[in-house]
Amino acid sequence: MGEARCETDGVRVVLVTPGFPTSLDDHHKPFLADHARALAAAGADVTVVCPAHPDAPRHGKVGGIEVHRVRFAPASVEARVALGESYRVFSRLSALWVIPMIARLVLAAARQARRRANGDAAVIHGHWWFPCGLVAVAAGAVAGRRAGSVVHVHGSDAAVTTNAVHRWLGRRVLRRAGAVVTVSENLRDWAASLLPRPADLHPPRSAEAARRRSGPLLQVVSMPVGSDRLGAPTPAPADGPVVGVGRLMAEKGFDVLIEAVALMPAQERPELAIVGDGPDRALLEALALRRGVSATFAGAMAPSEIGEWYRRARLVCVPSRREGFGMVVAEALAAGRPIVASAVGAAPAFIIDGTNGRLVPPDDAAALSDALTATLQSDPDVPDPDADPLAAFNPQAHAAALLEIYRQIVPQ
Repeated sequence: MGEARCETDGVRVVLVTPGFPTSLDDHHKPFLADHARALAAAGADVTVVCPAHPDAPRHGKVGGIEVHRVRFAPASVEARVALGESYRVFSRLSALWVIPMIARLVLAAARQARRRANGDAAVIHGHWWFPCGLVAVAAGAVAGRRAGSVVHVHGSDAAVTTNAVHRWLGRRVLRRAGAVVTVSENLRDWAASLLPRPADLHPPRSAEAARRRSGPLLQVVSMPVGSDRLGAPTPAPADGPVVGVGRLMAEKGFDVLIEAVALMPAQERPELAIVGDGPDRALLEALALRRGVSATFAGAMAPSEIGEWYRRARLVCVPSRREGFGMVVAEALAAGRPIVASAVGAAPAFIIDGTNGRLVPPDDAAALSDALTATLQSDPDVPDPDADPLAAFNPQAHAAALLEIYRQIVPQ
């Protein structure tokens, strides 16, 4: 994807995110940069509002996208939020910092919406219902009647909605949005469970009440894959490693992958290459050593380097216990690699069991071991030159789907 472009007559979009890459080489949430650039390339006038990052300026551009980073707490707290640990940070005493964060993000997003719109309608698009979906809905109210709001559900936000208070707040955020977008069908079902049902409805007292009575637009839109960093699909090397990509934490299930390989006969065990970093790295290295599994821990990689690891792979394994979407599944398919994955997130929608991969129950080392063995014993797939592995994750299709949603919710 080339440099993002803006057109003054395009849709005005303010993206509110809990973090945003500091550059196109930043490995943290590169899919958000792909998402923003896809919208901009389709003609939207895009700006991003997000919490401050200790290694990034308050105002700047990433891949042609204008980014405004908002200070709200001591640098140590902001750094953890910027690195994707919001839910851990806000589960302790430092949870008090969520109040100034939300307040400052609301004001910044509303200000950008008014400035970007210049009198026309704008869309405030919040990623993860909490905190940024809440911010988008509140900022839309502050910005005025010419602003529409979108709440984007990714998965971790649904997973932490675990009690009556969370569901009460989530219900009110989703119901007040103009549209709710989810990254998979199972998340669509989760969001639908919080939205109005026919039995909940009463005669509307106003046009606005009528809109709310019908509920927000609810739609599934797959996240885009940055084709410029994956390259064209290549044949899988017969002697390549089993590659896993992701943050080294419990929900990604790399301990299950190590246990699955350990269940294989010693002479049949493949090499593992795990790309990523995180709080469980030392635990995973110790587990691999204790179980006699040969594993390379490559650390975090810039998005531009990920394609090389997919090209080295004999197959890609996604052993996650939970996923909202599962970007690694999308990237591996786009790279032409067979996949063995847990049947979570969007994986069941894109993996045809026994054809382009195999699905197993999450947290089941024995089933994962059997699936890995069967895939490794089969002949490596040769990419179909006429196939488009990016079709399901095409940035242009992603942007077109969102722009159509925006057009339906912005005031005319």
